[in-house]
Amino acid sequence: MMKRTAVNKVRKAFTLLEVVMVIVILGIISSIASTIIADVYDNYLIQRATYRASLKTELAAQQIANMLSYRIKSTTLARNPADLNDYKLVTDGTNLSDNTHTVLEWIGYEHDSFEAANLPGWDGFCDVNASVTGGNIVTPGSNLNLAQTIMNNITRNDVPNNQSPAIFFNDYLYRFTPDVEYNVACMGLIDNNTSCISSVNFTANVEQMNFNLNAATPNKLIVEHYKLAASAYALWPAPNPRTGNFDLRLYYNYQPWAGERLAANNTYSTLISNVTVFKFAEMADTFRFKLCAQESIGTDYNITICKEKAIIL
Repeated sequence: MMKRTAVNKVRKAFTLLEVVMVIVILGIISSIASTIIADVYDNYLIQRATYRASLKTELAAQQIANMLSYRIKSTTLARNPADLNDYKLVTDGTNLSDNTHTVLEWIGYEHDSFEAANLPGWDGFCDVNASVTGGNIVTPGSNLNLAQTIMNNITRNDVPNNQSPAIFFNDYLYRFTPDVEYNVACMGLIDNNTSCISSVNFTANVEQMNFNLNAATPNKLIVEHYKLAASAYALWPAPNPRTGNFDLRLYYNYQPWAGERLAANNTYSTLISNVTVFKFAEMADTFRFKLCAQESIGTDYNITICKEKAIIL
């Protein structure tokens, strides 16, 4: 008979020392990996915040630059938000260092109804010989019905006084100094003096408008070049208690030539939030401003991006 003999099988296994070493190595690797992942995530948060801050600041700065490029020259005022009757002219380049007069106000001409079609709503030229001082204004090549429609749509019929635009004539007769087109003292921004401007009414004739007889300028002299304006505008840095910074508000749809003044309860929209700096200055034909805004990374850190623009008339 054959005898069966037991075969001893040798089984290999990790020793306790080897297991400990593996655990230590895995711990080191996981620690390094977690640090790398945390750093990557932190960098992602920083890049995202930087992108967001840069994008929103650039968009807001470009919108401000576009609006200011259509301003009526020398109508820019800086006001004290605590006392809107406290103002100064933005013409001497000193506002970059002024921390009191932080509200910027101006009158802008109505470029949308000027540029919206091949045949403009108003073309900026009037026939002086066919027009009547203090009465009719004949503007060949215009489509004033289109201009009125565009103004009503843009303002959502929110402007009082039946959407009556103001008219500005470019002529030295209305200049108080040789290199200033208008003087803010006669724009209706400071008081009810609108000797430089007056409102007009559109008629059934698409190439004719009439001076508003209620305006305080019955003897206005008509010259060849003109601009129409539907509203004044203001940029107001309003404190935001939640962020500790400012919301930059855009005020619009009010008419100084009709006796309406800038007020905190006027129509406005928030142009950009979390603003830390809004400075502006004007000298000669150049207006420049600086805008800084923050984007939060976490509870303790913020990214601040600044943009500067210059607008040349």
